[in-house]
Amino acid sequence: MSLAAIAAAASALAPWGRRFAERGGWRLYVVGGAVRALLRGEDLRPDDEVDMTTDAPPAAVREVLTGWADTVWTQGERFGTVGCRRAGRTVEITTHRAEVYVEGSRRPEVSYGDDVLADLARRDFTIGAMAFEVPAELPPGGAAVELIDPFGGREDLEGGRLRTPRSPEQSFAEDPLRMLRAGRFVATLGLVADPELEEAMAALRGRLEIVSVERCARELSLLLAAEAPAAGADLLARTGVLAEVVPELAAAGPAAATGVPLLDEVPPGEPLRLAALLWPVPDVGGVVRRLRFPAAVARRADAIVTAARALLAVAGTADDDATVRRWARDAGAGAPSAVALAAAVAPRRTAVAAFAERWRRLVAEQDLSGPPPLSGAAVMAHLGIEEGPAVGAALRHLEELQIAEGPLDATEARRRLSAWWEAIREPGPGG
Repeated sequence: MSLAAIAAAASALAPWGRRFAERGGWRLYVVGGAVRALLRGEDLRPDDEVDMTTDAPPAAVREVLTGWADTVWTQGERFGTVGCRRAGRTVEITTHRAEVYVEGSRRPEVSYGDDVLADLARRDFTIGAMAFEVPAELPPGGAAVELIDPFGGREDLEGGRLRTPRSPEQSFAEDPLRMLRAGRFVATLGLVADPELEEAMAALRGRLEIVSVERCARELSLLLAAEAPAAGADLLARTGVLAEVVPELAAAGPAAATGVPLLDEVPPGEPLRLAALLWPVPDVGGVVRRLRFPAAVARRADAIVTAARALLAVAGTADDDATVRRWARDAGAGAPSAVALAAAVAPRRTAVAAFAERWRRLVAEQDLSGPPPLSGAAVMAHLGIEEGPAVGAALRHLEELQIAEGPLDATEARRRLSAWWEAIREPGPGG
């Protein structure tokens, strides 16, 4: 891992360092994910977001940025963070701080300091406890950069190890949300948690009760967005952290963790990944809503699980196009995700694979979720009837025809509708 990318980034960010130095002699440091990315050799692009920390108090940060940045937002100022955008780059600047939860609180209390080393010591993991200073002046030839790494974060990043700067018990006691972040970093960076860290997670998982549902859901969402989230979710499941956040999984008994390996077997997408993780839970939509995910995500996850369970139930019972069309009609827009989930749940069931293949063939040949060949108005005009139960019956008849036989064009639909109408209007015996 080279420092060349960090030196280039420090040079590009020098106007920020100069601004803070000129307006109060404040010092500015880059921290967090940007440092990790640069250490991996990734260049800092003009629109990349950057987290910084400073010895300037929040009010001073706001004053320094006002009139210089294009946009400044202060929603996080009471927690020590001021955000801004300048020349297309988004930057969040946080005063050196410590976050500590107190009994009965769901939000951290914040205290400020002026020592970057003390700030790094309070960070969640060693891979996040690295920084470099943004220079106020550039010497000839560019920035001379020094990586501030008091806890061996660079070595841990290279070795794929997840540790805390101080004891994990102290770190998790101060901010229980870090236990969920541990799962996220395992998933996104391919790290392995230290045994001591796992033990602390298992021992302190109950502390998560003081963290708001929204913050827990945010970390879970970030984990699920990883390319291969199963390893992170498995860490949370092994330590009991996942069941602490989603007690409905614990209620599923021995099947509680069956959704974890499914995460790597389904494509990315928040509703689908939630559906996979919560596969053992009867009411997936209810759990997603309780976790305060958007209502649309909850509906989609619930629909995916419902359709996948229906596919598993019907696969092999009737091997024909009509069965697949009927299932696809009920599944609606969630059909592709439901097929992926069912295949992940039952990878060795030949009937499921055959059903999925038949569905793919039909999708390639016809629009299984397309509109009916005739609208209600067209049905009334063709049959010469007014709005009422007969119109609904006619539309259902056309739908059943399309399920049984495939798509109908408007001409054929009118012909078949006429025949159906004549048949149901024929008088019975003695009529």
